[in-house]
Amino acid sequence: MVRADLDLYQRFDGYDDLKPLLDGSDEDVLVTLGKPTLVRIPGTDPRPRARLVSALLHGNEDSGYRAVLDVLRAGGHYPFDLWVFIGNVRAASHDGWFAHRYLDGQEDFNRTWALNAPTTRMRRCADAVLDVLSETDLDAAVDIHNNTGVNPYYAIVPDPTDEALALAAVVADTVLRWPLRAHTLMEALSPVCPAVSIECGLPGLPVNHAYAAEALRRFLALAAVHETGPGPQQMFEMQHRVVVRPEVRFAFGGALADELDLVLNVGLDAHNFGMLLAGTTLGRVHPGAAMPLLATDMRGRDTSGRFFDVRRDGALVVTEDVTPVMWTTTVQQTRRDCLCYFARRRL
Repeated sequence: MVRADLDLYQRFDGYDDLKPLLDGSDEDVLVTLGKPTLVRIPGTDPRPRARLVSALLHGNEDSGYRAVLDVLRAGGHYPFDLWVFIGNVRAASHDGWFAHRYLDGQEDFNRTWALNAPTTRMRRCADAVLDVLSETDLDAAVDIHNNTGVNPYYAIVPDPTDEALALAAVVADTVLRWPLRAHTLMEALSPVCPAVSIECGLPGLPVNHAYAAEALRRFLALAAVHETGPGPQQMFEMQHRVVVRPEVRFAFGGALADELDLVLNVGLDAHNFGMLLAGTTLGRVHPGAAMPLLATDMRGRDTSGRFFDVRRDGALVVTEDVTPVMWTTTVQQTRRDCLCYFARRRL
């Protein structure tokens, strides 16, 4: 076993030292690992290229992690070097299992990549992992996630090259173009190789673990990543980001009370990748209250007035037809990321 940057992450080369750590349940493995882990499974070709699979950058997203463990427990070898990164192990094992996207005092691990200013522990870990990957002949990368609201399975592409779109089409029928530049791992790797994120629905569901496992199987079985093939069946482009303003006290569902400034209707995540029609009520505020939501375009310009209105009776409504994606359902997730994005269908 080769360890590097012991205070930040641990590294394993090959199965010999890794396999004993994989005994027991998936949760047992988290306890055994204890910290971010980078694994290299050497390829069988004399001069192999490399592929990366990452999972658990968000500690509450278990589908990709379980699919990765399936692969590692199977003990297979591939023509390419297989690199596996398992991210926020602490958040995944704190207060039970898979309860936190990240912990208080941590950063979002998927917002710390290629910042060129490694002032924090997570940023230093991200830089150290990127340094290792920069020494490989990286052919392709996938990062596996879950959502906190109802969404179809889809892939996110930071850089829509023909090769990246072909790779996305291998793992999902629906593709979302991501121009946000949020310092995600796949953004950091896109200049190097085709890199996509795979979104596998809600966490904690066996059917979504199965989808992640199948998407990973297709990725590992792909003979030539750089041969472009058919594109995705449908493609969307993210255009606006929607948050609840930080001073607004809010909840999902229930009655509007003195201790709340906004109550959002439940079930709006059912419209993800579909349509919210103009005039749809999103929630309620106290009559006379200001706009509780903030929408910004990809350049950071305020577009709230284009999409939302507060009626005199306190109804918060959407004012034009929109396609929401990643509409979430929890206060914590909204605060730590956003309420949703608005996208435009491209295909």
